[in-house]
Amino acid sequence: MPVILKEKCPAHANICKAIIACPNHAVSYVEDDDEPLGGRIEIDHAKCTGCGTCAIECCGMAIIME
Repeated sequence: MPVILKEKCPAHANICKAIIACPNHAVSYVEDDDEPLGGRIEIDHAKCTGCGTCAIECCGMAIIME
């Protein structure tokens, strides 16, 4: 299953290729004022099939498969 490495993730909805690439719409941007950039990328593991597309497409190499 994919895991987000927060320290590597730029967390911008408009540049996150993993959001668009996920065939199951399991990757999303969540606004959160407690985050340094005002939001974070999340993976809904209930929707995720573990295909790895998000890890391949992640522009910051911030998603790994475990």
